[in-house]
Amino acid sequence: MLVAVVLKSDPFSWRAVQAFKIASALSFKAKVYFVTIKEGVYFLTDWRPTELGYEDFRTYKVNRENVTFVVDKDDFEVRGLSEERLWIADFKMIMADEREIADILDKTQVVGVW
Repeated sequence: MLVAVVLKSDPFSWRAVQAFKIASALSFKAKVYFVTIKEGVYFLTDWRPTELGYEDFRTYKVNRENVTFVVDKDDFEVRGLSEERLWIADFKMIMADEREIADILDKTQVVGVW
């Protein structure tokens, strides 16, 4: 099964942490695309969730082979972000344009938007 979890806003919130928690759990049963668009791309930066009172989602059990981060290339670049400062170095990552993201979402059976 192919699943997409789309994070489009509130990257430093409980919603973003829950989105990744769901993606992590699903990764043991399905191939998961964690799609970040708009402000959601900031979730991938090296921020400290515990300093904001959230769980450290980086400690979640996750099947790294089944999770692919899909990053809207334009949203990433316009915000001046750098691939060197991301916490997802051990995961597969695709820098994609809107058409490529649409193709990924089209082929998934389940899409959750946060």
